[in-house]
Amino acid sequence: MTTSIKYLRMYLHQPAGDRRAIGYLSQYGDILRVSFDDDYVNDPERPLLSLSYQGTTQAATREILTSMRDARLVRNDGRLPVFFQNLLPEGHNRERLAHERGCAPDDEFELLAAAGHDLMGALEVEPVAAELGVPDTVRHWHTALGLDVLESGFVEMPVEDAASLPGAVTKFSAVQDGRRYVVKRRGQAGSYILKLPSSRHADLVENEYTCYRLCAALDLDCASASVISRADADLPENLPFDHILAVARFDRGPGGQRIHMEEFAQALQYEPRHKYGKDMITDYAAMLRVLDKLSGRPAQDIRSFVERLVAFMLMGNTDAHLKNWALIYPDGRTPQLAPVYDPVCVTALFDSVAQTDYGINRAIDRWVRQFSWNDLESLLAATQVMRPGRYLSLARQVVRRAQAVWPALLKDGPPSVQRAVQERLDGGLALTAT
Repeated sequence: MTTSIKYLRMYLHQPAGDRRAIGYLSQYGDILRVSFDDDYVNDPERPLLSLSYQGTTQAATREILTSMRDARLVRNDGRLPVFFQNLLPEGHNRERLAHERGCAPDDEFELLAAAGHDLMGALEVEPVAAELGVPDTVRHWHTALGLDVLESGFVEMPVEDAASLPGAVTKFSAVQDGRRYVVKRRGQAGSYILKLPSSRHADLVENEYTCYRLCAALDLDCASASVISRADADLPENLPFDHILAVARFDRGPGGQRIHMEEFAQALQYEPRHKYGKDMITDYAAMLRVLDKLSGRPAQDIRSFVERLVAFMLMGNTDAHLKNWALIYPDGRTPQLAPVYDPVCVTALFDSVAQTDYGINRAIDRWVRQFSWNDLESLLAATQVMRPGRYLSLARQVVRRAQAVWPALLKDGPPSVQRAVQERLDGGLALTAT
Protein backbone atom coordinates (compact mmCIF):
# COMPACT_ATOMS: atom_id res chain seq x y z
CA MET A 1 0.00 0.00 0.00
CA THR A 2 1.22 3.51 -0.76
CA THR A 3 2.73 5.45 2.14
CA SER A 4 1.91 8.87 0.67
CA ILE A 5 -1.22 10.84 1.36
CA LYS A 6 -2.98 13.43 -0.79
CA TYR A 7 -4.95 16.21 0.79
CA LEU A 8 -6.89 19.36 0.01
CA ARG A 9 -7.48 22.39 2.21
CA MET A 10 -11.17 23.20 2.74
CA TYR A 11 -12.43 26.77 2.98
CA LEU A 12 -15.86 28.28 3.53
CA HIS A 13 -16.46 31.77 2.19
CA GLN A 14 -18.17 33.96 4.76
CA PRO A 15 -21.04 36.44 4.21
CA ALA A 16 -18.64 39.32 4.87
CA GLY A 17 -16.48 38.13 1.98
CA ASP A 18 -13.52 36.57 3.79
CA ARG A 19 -12.51 32.94 3.37
CA ARG A 20 -12.21 30.73 6.46
CA ALA A 21 -10.17 27.54 6.57
CA ILE A 22 -12.18 24.74 8.19
CA GLY A 23 -10.21 21.54 7.64
CA TYR A 24 -8.81 19.02 5.16
CA LEU A 25 -10.03 16.36 2.77
CA SER A 26 -7.46 13.57 2.46
CA GLN A 27 -6.95 10.38 0.47
CA TYR A 28 -4.75 7.48 1.56
CA GLY A 29 -5.23 4.54 -0.78
CA ASP A 30 -8.98 3.85 -0.79
CA ILE A 31 -9.52 5.78 2.45
CA LEU A 32 -11.02 9.22 2.01
CA ARG A 33 -11.37 11.33 5.12
CA VAL A 34 -12.68 14.72 6.22
CA SER A 35 -10.70 16.27 9.10
CA PHE A 36 -11.91 19.50 10.66
CA ASP A 37 -9.65 22.08 12.31
CA ASP A 38 -9.81 22.31 16.09
CA ASP A 39 -10.77 25.98 16.02
CA TYR A 40 -13.69 25.13 13.72
CA VAL A 41 -14.80 22.20 15.88
CA ASN A 42 -14.67 24.27 19.08
CA ASP A 43 -16.33 27.39 17.68
CA PRO A 44 -20.01 27.56 18.73
CA GLU A 45 -20.52 30.20 16.03
CA ARG A 46 -18.92 28.10 13.29
CA PRO A 47 -20.29 28.53 9.75
CA LEU A 48 -22.33 25.52 8.73
CA LEU A 49 -21.00 23.18 6.08
CA SER A 50 -24.02 20.86 6.15
CA LEU A 51 -26.95 20.00 8.41
CA SER A 52 -25.64 16.45 8.25
CA TYR A 53 -22.67 17.58 10.38
CA GLN A 54 -24.83 19.30 12.99
CA GLY A 55 -26.02 17.59 16.17
CA THR A 56 -28.84 18.55 18.50
CA THR A 57 -26.34 20.14 20.92
CA GLN A 58 -22.87 21.66 20.63
CA ALA A 59 -21.40 18.56 22.29
CA ALA A 60 -23.16 16.32 19.77
CA THR A 61 -21.88 18.45 16.89
CA ARG A 62 -18.30 18.28 18.18
CA GLU A 63 -18.63 14.51 18.48
CA ILE A 64 -19.70 14.26 14.84
CA LEU A 65 -16.92 16.56 13.62
CA THR A 66 -14.21 14.59 15.45
CA SER A 67 -15.49 11.05 14.91
CA MET A 68 -12.96 8.43 13.88
CA ARG A 69 -15.28 6.17 11.91
CA ASP A 70 -18.50 8.06 11.12
CA ALA A 71 -19.35 7.49 7.43
CA ARG A 72 -20.16 11.19 7.12
CA LEU A 73 -16.43 11.80 7.58
CA VAL A 74 -14.62 8.71 6.35
CA ARG A 75 -15.05 6.14 3.57
CA ASN A 76 -12.76 3.20 2.78
CA ASP A 77 -14.18 2.33 -0.65
CA GLY A 78 -12.46 5.04 -2.69
CA ARG A 79 -15.58 7.23 -2.56
CA LEU A 80 -15.99 10.63 -1.01
CA PRO A 81 -18.32 11.07 1.97
CA VAL A 82 -21.86 11.71 0.77
CA PHE A 83 -21.86 15.50 1.17
CA PHE A 84 -18.87 15.76 -1.17
CA GLN A 85 -20.12 13.13 -3.62
CA ASN A 86 -23.09 15.37 -4.26
CA LEU A 87 -20.82 18.24 -5.27
CA LEU A 88 -19.69 16.32 -8.34
CA PRO A 89 -21.36 16.37 -11.76
CA GLU A 90 -23.00 13.42 -13.50
CA GLY A 91 -23.03 12.05 -17.03
CA HIS A 92 -21.34 14.06 -19.78
CA ASN A 93 -20.38 16.86 -17.38
CA ARG A 94 -18.47 14.37 -15.24
CA GLU A 95 -16.71 12.88 -18.25
CA ARG A 96 -15.73 16.36 -19.45
CA LEU A 97 -14.31 17.27 -16.04
CA ALA A 98 -12.38 13.97 -15.88
CA HIS A 99 -10.94 14.67 -19.34
CA GLU A 100 -9.86 18.16 -18.26
CA ARG A 101 -8.18 16.69 -15.18
CA GLY A 102 -6.72 13.68 -16.92
CA CYS A 103 -8.22 11.26 -14.41
CA ALA A 104 -10.80 8.47 -14.40
CA PRO A 105 -14.48 9.49 -14.10
CA ASP A 106 -14.71 7.50 -10.84
CA ASP A 107 -11.71 9.23 -9.21
CA GLU A 108 -13.82 11.42 -6.96
CA PHE A 109 -10.95 13.01 -5.06
CA GLU A 110 -9.26 14.23 -8.26
CA LEU A 111 -12.57 15.41 -9.75
CA LEU A 112 -13.24 17.53 -6.68
CA ALA A 113 -9.67 18.85 -6.75
CA ALA A 114 -10.04 19.75 -10.43
CA ALA A 115 -13.07 21.97 -9.85
CA GLY A 116 -12.16 23.12 -6.36
CA HIS A 117 -12.35 26.84 -7.15
CA ASP A 118 -15.92 26.71 -8.52
CA LEU A 119 -18.09 24.38 -6.46
CA MET A 120 -21.73 24.68 -5.48
CA GLY A 121 -22.23 26.97 -2.50
CA ALA A 122 -19.48 28.69 -0.51
CA LEU A 123 -17.08 25.75 -0.24
CA GLU A 124 -13.68 25.93 -1.94
CA VAL A 125 -10.90 23.34 -1.90
CA GLU A 126 -7.33 23.57 -3.07
CA PRO A 127 -4.03 21.71 -2.64
CA VAL A 128 -1.42 22.64 -0.07
CA ALA A 129 2.27 22.76 -0.99
CA ALA A 130 3.66 19.25 -0.43
CA GLU A 131 6.87 20.63 1.09
CA LEU A 132 4.85 21.87 4.07
CA GLY A 133 4.38 18.27 5.14
CA VAL A 134 1.29 16.39 6.23
CA PRO A 135 -0.87 18.59 8.52
CA ASP A 136 -1.12 17.33 12.09
CA THR A 137 -4.94 17.21 11.86
CA VAL A 138 -4.63 14.74 8.98
CA ARG A 139 -1.65 12.78 10.26
CA HIS A 140 -3.06 12.18 13.75
CA TRP A 141 -6.23 10.56 12.44
CA HIS A 142 -4.41 8.15 10.13
CA THR A 143 -1.71 7.18 12.63
CA ALA A 144 -4.37 6.60 15.31
CA LEU A 145 -5.64 3.78 13.09
CA GLY A 146 -2.15 2.31 12.83
CA LEU A 147 -1.57 3.56 9.29
CA ASP A 148 1.92 4.67 8.26
CA VAL A 149 1.80 8.07 6.61
CA LEU A 150 5.34 8.95 5.60
CA GLU A 151 5.07 11.68 3.00
CA SER A 152 2.77 14.11 1.26
CA GLY A 153 1.42 13.10 -2.13
CA PHE A 154 1.31 15.63 -4.95
CA VAL A 155 -2.03 17.14 -5.95
CA GLU A 156 -2.27 19.42 -8.95
CA MET A 157 -3.93 22.81 -8.66
CA PRO A 158 -7.54 23.06 -9.86
CA VAL A 159 -8.02 23.13 -13.62
CA GLU A 160 -8.43 26.74 -14.68
CA ASP A 161 -12.10 27.54 -15.36
CA ALA A 162 -13.22 24.03 -14.43
CA ALA A 163 -16.46 23.86 -12.45
CA SER A 164 -18.47 21.18 -10.72
CA LEU A 165 -22.17 21.64 -11.39
CA PRO A 166 -24.33 18.75 -10.17
CA GLY A 167 -26.72 17.23 -12.69
CA ALA A 168 -26.63 15.31 -15.97
CA VAL A 169 -27.83 17.96 -18.47
CA THR A 170 -24.85 19.47 -20.32
CA LYS A 171 -24.01 22.75 -18.61
CA PHE A 172 -21.22 25.26 -18.18
CA SER A 173 -20.26 27.78 -15.52
CA ALA A 174 -20.02 31.34 -16.85
CA VAL A 175 -19.67 35.00 -15.97
CA GLN A 176 -21.34 37.85 -17.80
CA ASP A 177 -19.12 40.28 -19.71
CA GLY A 178 -21.38 42.95 -21.17
CA ARG A 179 -23.99 41.05 -23.16
CA ARG A 180 -21.85 37.95 -23.54
CA TYR A 181 -21.64 34.95 -21.25
CA VAL A 182 -18.04 33.83 -20.93
CA VAL A 183 -16.96 30.35 -19.86
CA LYS A 184 -13.23 31.13 -19.97
CA ARG A 185 -13.37 33.05 -16.71
CA ARG A 186 -9.61 33.37 -15.93
CA GLY A 187 -10.14 31.49 -12.69
CA GLN A 188 -13.16 33.49 -11.53
CA ALA A 189 -16.03 31.46 -10.06
CA GLY A 190 -19.09 31.44 -12.29
CA SER A 191 -22.25 33.41 -11.58
CA TYR A 192 -24.37 31.82 -14.31
CA ILE A 193 -25.12 28.31 -15.44
CA LEU A 194 -25.49 27.81 -19.19
CA LYS A 195 -27.69 24.80 -19.95
CA LEU A 196 -27.88 23.18 -23.38
CA PRO A 197 -30.56 21.12 -25.09
CA SER A 198 -29.77 17.58 -26.20
CA SER A 199 -29.93 15.70 -29.47
CA ARG A 200 -32.83 13.70 -27.99
CA HIS A 201 -34.76 16.77 -26.84
CA ALA A 202 -34.02 19.78 -29.00
CA ASP A 203 -36.67 21.87 -27.20
CA LEU A 204 -35.35 21.19 -23.70
CA VAL A 205 -34.27 24.82 -23.22
CA GLU A 206 -37.72 26.11 -24.19
CA ASN A 207 -39.31 23.44 -21.99
CA GLU A 208 -37.44 24.51 -18.88
CA TYR A 209 -37.85 28.22 -19.61
CA THR A 210 -41.61 27.73 -19.94
CA CYS A 211 -41.66 25.97 -16.57
CA TYR A 212 -39.79 28.88 -15.00
CA ARG A 213 -42.48 31.21 -16.38
CA LEU A 214 -45.22 28.97 -15.00
CA CYS A 215 -43.61 29.07 -11.55
CA ALA A 216 -43.15 32.84 -11.69
CA ALA A 217 -46.82 33.28 -12.61
CA LEU A 218 -47.67 31.66 -9.27
CA ASP A 219 -45.29 34.05 -7.47
CA LEU A 220 -42.96 31.21 -6.53
CA ASP A 221 -39.42 32.24 -5.62
CA CYS A 222 -37.38 31.15 -8.66
CA ALA A 223 -33.86 31.38 -9.95
CA SER A 224 -33.66 33.98 -12.71
CA ALA A 225 -33.55 32.36 -16.16
CA SER A 226 -33.52 33.59 -19.75
CA VAL A 227 -33.08 32.09 -23.21
CA ILE A 228 -30.04 33.44 -25.02
CA SER A 229 -28.65 32.97 -28.50
CA ARG A 230 -25.73 30.65 -29.09
CA ALA A 231 -23.92 33.73 -30.44
CA ASP A 232 -24.16 35.41 -27.02
CA ALA A 233 -22.21 32.65 -25.27
CA ASP A 234 -18.49 32.11 -25.53
CA LEU A 235 -18.55 28.33 -25.21
CA PRO A 236 -15.45 26.16 -25.52
CA GLU A 237 -17.01 23.61 -27.87
CA ASN A 238 -18.58 23.73 -31.33
CA LEU A 239 -22.15 23.01 -30.32
CA PRO A 240 -24.99 22.69 -32.85
CA PHE A 241 -27.66 24.53 -30.85
CA ASP A 242 -29.24 27.92 -31.46
CA HIS A 243 -30.61 28.54 -27.97
CA ILE A 244 -29.15 28.19 -24.48
CA LEU A 245 -30.74 28.65 -21.07
CA ALA A 246 -28.82 31.10 -18.88
CA VAL A 247 -29.65 30.73 -15.19
CA ALA A 248 -28.34 33.18 -12.58
CA ARG A 249 -26.85 31.23 -9.67
CA PHE A 250 -28.60 31.98 -6.39
CA ASP A 251 -25.46 30.79 -4.56
CA ARG A 252 -23.61 33.80 -5.96
CA GLY A 253 -24.11 37.41 -4.90
CA PRO A 254 -22.80 40.85 -5.92
CA GLY A 255 -19.21 40.86 -7.05
CA GLY A 256 -19.09 37.07 -7.18
CA GLN A 257 -19.87 36.67 -3.47
CA ARG A 258 -20.33 33.01 -2.58
CA ILE A 259 -23.46 32.11 -0.64
CA HIS A 260 -23.50 28.71 0.95
CA MET A 261 -26.12 26.14 -0.03
CA GLU A 262 -26.66 22.41 -0.01
CA GLU A 263 -29.08 20.08 -1.71
CA PHE A 264 -31.49 18.09 0.39
CA ALA A 265 -29.62 15.02 -0.80
CA GLN A 266 -26.64 16.32 1.17
CA ALA A 267 -28.61 17.44 4.21
CA LEU A 268 -30.44 14.07 4.42
CA GLN A 269 -27.35 12.03 3.42
CA TYR A 270 -28.44 10.42 0.16
CA GLU A 271 -25.78 9.41 -2.35
CA PRO A 272 -26.32 10.85 -5.85
CA ARG A 273 -27.36 7.43 -7.16
CA HIS A 274 -30.15 7.42 -4.54
CA LYS A 275 -31.34 10.95 -5.34
CA TYR A 276 -34.92 9.75 -5.83
CA GLY A 277 -34.95 8.80 -2.16
CA LYS A 278 -36.90 6.14 -0.29
CA ASP A 279 -40.46 7.08 -1.14
CA MET A 280 -42.14 10.40 -1.86
CA ILE A 281 -44.10 10.74 1.39
CA THR A 282 -41.15 9.79 3.62
CA ASP A 283 -38.80 12.20 1.89
CA TYR A 284 -41.25 15.10 1.65
CA ALA A 285 -42.04 14.69 5.34
CA ALA A 286 -38.32 14.73 6.21
CA MET A 287 -37.80 17.90 4.17
CA LEU A 288 -40.77 19.60 5.77
CA ARG A 289 -39.50 18.70 9.25
CA VAL A 290 -36.15 20.31 8.46
CA LEU A 291 -37.91 23.51 7.39
CA ASP A 292 -40.26 23.45 10.36
CA LYS A 293 -37.55 22.88 12.99
CA LEU A 294 -34.48 24.60 11.56
CA SER A 295 -35.42 27.26 9.01
CA GLY A 296 -35.06 30.88 10.01
CA ARG A 297 -38.48 31.49 8.42
CA PRO A 298 -40.39 28.22 8.90
CA ALA A 299 -43.93 29.38 8.06
CA GLN A 300 -42.82 31.04 4.82
CA ASP A 301 -40.69 28.07 3.76
CA ILE A 302 -43.37 25.47 4.52
CA ARG A 303 -45.83 27.50 2.49
CA SER A 304 -43.32 27.77 -0.37
CA PHE A 305 -42.59 24.04 -0.21
CA VAL A 306 -46.27 23.07 -0.40
CA GLU A 307 -47.01 25.54 -3.20
CA ARG A 308 -44.11 24.44 -5.37
CA LEU A 309 -44.83 20.76 -4.68
CA VAL A 310 -48.34 21.22 -6.10
CA ALA A 311 -47.00 23.35 -8.98
CA PHE A 312 -44.49 20.63 -9.90
CA MET A 313 -47.28 18.06 -10.00
CA LEU A 314 -49.37 20.33 -12.22
CA MET A 315 -46.52 20.99 -14.66
CA GLY A 316 -45.44 17.35 -14.94
CA ASN A 317 -42.07 17.91 -13.27
CA THR A 318 -41.42 14.32 -12.20
CA ASP A 319 -37.71 15.00 -11.70
CA ALA A 320 -38.03 17.07 -8.51
CA HIS A 321 -35.72 14.67 -6.67
CA LEU A 322 -33.58 15.38 -3.62
CA LYS A 323 -30.87 17.05 -5.69
CA ASN A 324 -33.40 19.50 -7.13
CA TRP A 325 -34.53 20.86 -3.76
CA ALA A 326 -32.00 22.84 -1.74
CA LEU A 327 -31.29 24.90 1.34
CA ILE A 328 -29.44 28.20 1.26
CA TYR A 329 -27.55 29.88 4.12
CA PRO A 330 -27.48 33.67 3.56
CA ASP A 331 -25.94 34.28 7.01
CA GLY A 332 -23.65 31.24 6.77
CA ARG A 333 -25.48 29.34 9.52
CA THR A 334 -29.28 29.42 9.29
CA PRO A 335 -31.01 27.42 6.54
CA GLN A 336 -33.91 28.54 4.44
CA LEU A 337 -35.54 27.03 1.37
CA ALA A 338 -33.60 27.90 -1.77
CA PRO A 339 -35.37 29.25 -4.88
CA VAL A 340 -36.89 26.93 -7.48
CA TYR A 341 -34.38 25.58 -9.99
CA ASP A 342 -34.34 22.92 -12.71
CA PRO A 343 -38.13 22.87 -13.28
CA VAL A 344 -38.80 20.71 -16.35
CA CYS A 345 -41.99 19.20 -17.72
CA VAL A 346 -40.51 15.71 -17.92
CA THR A 347 -43.85 14.16 -18.89
CA ALA A 348 -43.66 16.14 -22.17
CA LEU A 349 -40.58 14.07 -23.06
CA PHE A 350 -42.24 10.66 -22.71
CA ASP A 351 -43.83 10.46 -26.17
CA SER A 352 -40.57 11.11 -28.03
CA VAL A 353 -38.66 8.20 -26.49
CA ALA A 354 -39.13 4.47 -26.03
CA GLN A 355 -41.58 3.25 -23.39
CA THR A 356 -38.64 1.79 -21.48
CA ASP A 357 -36.97 5.22 -21.12
CA TYR A 358 -37.58 7.44 -18.09
CA GLY A 359 -38.76 4.45 -16.08
CA ILE A 360 -38.39 6.16 -12.69
CA ASN A 361 -40.08 9.34 -13.94
CA ARG A 362 -42.96 7.36 -15.41
CA ALA A 363 -43.44 5.57 -12.08
CA ILE A 364 -43.41 8.91 -10.27
CA ASP A 365 -45.95 10.27 -12.74
CA ARG A 366 -48.33 7.40 -11.99
CA TRP A 367 -47.98 8.14 -8.28
CA VAL A 368 -48.48 11.90 -8.80
CA ARG A 369 -51.65 11.35 -10.83
CA GLN A 370 -53.18 9.49 -7.90
CA PHE A 371 -51.96 11.95 -5.23
CA SER A 372 -55.10 13.41 -3.65
CA TRP A 373 -56.04 16.22 -1.30
CA ASN A 374 -56.40 13.61 1.42
CA ASP A 375 -52.81 12.51 0.75
CA LEU A 376 -51.56 16.07 1.07
CA GLU A 377 -53.50 16.50 4.29
CA SER A 378 -51.99 13.26 5.63
CA LEU A 379 -48.50 14.44 4.68
CA LEU A 380 -48.95 17.70 6.57
CA ALA A 381 -50.40 15.88 9.57
CA ALA A 382 -47.50 13.39 9.62
CA THR A 383 -45.04 16.28 9.58
CA GLN A 384 -46.85 17.85 12.53
CA VAL A 385 -46.64 21.38 11.14
CA MET A 386 -48.82 23.96 12.82
CA ARG A 387 -52.10 24.90 11.13
CA PRO A 388 -51.99 22.26 8.35
CA GLY A 389 -55.44 23.38 7.14
CA ARG A 390 -53.98 26.76 6.16
CA TYR A 391 -51.38 25.14 3.90
CA LEU A 392 -54.02 22.89 2.38
CA SER A 393 -56.10 25.96 1.53
CA LEU A 394 -53.07 27.67 -0.04
CA ALA A 395 -52.40 24.56 -2.14
CA ARG A 396 -55.96 24.65 -3.49
CA GLN A 397 -55.41 28.28 -4.43
CA VAL A 398 -52.32 27.24 -6.42
CA VAL A 399 -54.42 24.84 -8.48
CA ARG A 400 -57.10 27.44 -9.19
CA ARG A 401 -54.57 30.10 -10.11
CA ALA A 402 -52.63 27.74 -12.40
CA GLN A 403 -55.82 26.76 -14.18
CA ALA A 404 -56.58 30.46 -14.70
CA VAL A 405 -53.21 31.85 -15.81
CA TRP A 406 -51.14 28.99 -17.21
CA PRO A 407 -53.05 28.29 -20.47
CA ALA A 408 -52.08 31.69 -21.93
CA LEU A 409 -48.41 31.18 -21.00
CA LEU A 410 -48.37 27.65 -22.42
CA LYS A 411 -49.15 29.00 -25.89
CA ASP A 412 -45.60 30.41 -26.04
CA GLY A 413 -44.02 27.11 -25.04
CA PRO A 414 -43.28 23.89 -26.92
CA PRO A 415 -46.43 22.07 -28.13
CA SER A 416 -45.46 18.97 -26.17
CA VAL A 417 -45.36 20.99 -22.94
CA GLN A 418 -48.66 22.67 -23.75
CA ARG A 419 -50.37 19.31 -24.29
CA ALA A 420 -48.84 17.66 -21.22
CA VAL A 421 -49.60 20.47 -18.77
CA GLN A 422 -53.04 21.30 -20.12
CA GLU A 423 -54.11 17.69 -19.76
CA ARG A 424 -53.16 17.82 -16.10
CA LEU A 425 -54.94 21.12 -15.54
CA ASP A 426 -58.08 19.69 -17.16
CA GLY A 427 -58.44 16.80 -14.72
CA GLY A 428 -55.49 14.51 -15.42
CA LEU A 429 -54.56 14.54 -11.73
CA ALA A 430 -56.49 13.61 -8.64
CA LEU A 431 -55.82 17.21 -7.52
CA THR A 432 -57.65 18.61 -10.57
CA ALA A 433 -60.26 15.91 -11.15
CA THR A 434 -63.85 17.01 -10.53
